[in-house]
Amino acid sequence: MKAMVLARVGPIESRPLELKEVPAPKPQAGEIRIKVSVCGVCHTDLDEAEGRLETKLPVIPGHQIVGRVDTLGRSAR
Repeated sequence: MKAMVLARVGPIESRPLELKEVPAPKPQAGEIRIKVSVCGVCHTDLDEAEGRLETKLPVIPGHQIVGRVDTLGRSAR
């Protein structure tokens, strides 16, 4: 799958996000996987990208999504 990955911090103008091909996650028991249609970026994501908020790198930012469930893990309903 394609994802915007934050592997280093820096001003947004320096383009710290990189489009990369990453393995699609496999949902574990009780989890679901969502195929994301669109993703918003909040101020917390910007703070992480620009280094004002510490985060473990690399990270795929964005938690404000719209999508559809595409895979169920064992026992997920």
